[in-house]
Amino acid sequence: MTIEPPPDDRIPELYADGVFDIGFGNGMVRIDLFSLSALRKDANGQPLPAIRQRVVMSLPGFLASLSALEGMRQRLEAAGVLPPNSGTVPAPVPAPSAPAFQSPVQATIQPASPNPAAPAPPPGRPRSPNFG
Repeated sequence: MTIEPPPDDRIPELYADGVFDIGFGNGMVRIDLFSLSALRKDANGQPLPAIRQRVVMSLPGFLASLSALEGMRQRLEAAGVLPPNSGTVPAPVPAPSAPAFQSPVQATIQPASPNPAAPAPPPGRPRSPNFG
């Protein structure tokens, strides 16, 4: 049995500026997507990120998604849309005059741990209470 997709004009679309946070807990990967707010601004007038949607998927689904995303990156490199070796992530370099928010967010995935001495998230970075 195959599932026929609906016509293109009936598939809902979601726009996101990027991934705000990724967490793992209770066997599920939770990915918060953000877009820049048109109304909320920081002290310098830069738009602040606002979480718009959350994608929740199983660990096997997440791993399959990583494989699909890597395949797309390779196809974009082969087509000349991205420069070669664009899949390597450079080390973050702090810039004092940088905008208040930069994308993409470098998120670490840590398995849920019953250890109460687990390190707290970095200060200043909002975290969702829904992550394990």
